[in-house]
Amino acid sequence: MSDVRFDVRFDADAYKEYMKLDKSVAEMVDRALGDLETRADEVGKVLTNRHSTKLHGCREIKLRDAGIRIVFRVTNETVDVLRIVYVLTIEKRADDVAFQVADKRLRRFKVRSNLQTHLAQSRKWEQRRDRHPKDKG
Repeated sequence: MSDVRFDVRFDADAYKEYMKLDKSVAEMVDRALGDLETRADEVGKVLTNRHSTKLHGCREIKLRDAGIRIVFRVTNETVDVLRIVYVLTIEKRADDVAFQVADKRLRRFKVRSNLQTHLAQSRKWEQRRDRHPKDKG
């Protein structure tokens, strides 16, 4: 296993989306999130501002087989030796919905008066599938 370089955190709504995924899709998402822990600054497509969204500084990972996009941003905030990867959304790829949702959440993220407090309150991703409610049963 590679050294963990990034602390992956969820936007509150992105965490709810993550928890709703079926097991097979969640496994693909977990692999992608695991990649973010070790090389978030190297993976994903760099996003730019468009006419309807302002996502400059964000990246996306497409999981084509699952029809999912993960939009995330690497911040300069530090936790020990880690940099934080903030997952803005995990959405279906249809009609650029993921970009519109990510744009809305990024605006909310930027407006927070105390970014450190916000990141401290966000959910941390852990690759423990036993925590996923859809696994039981």
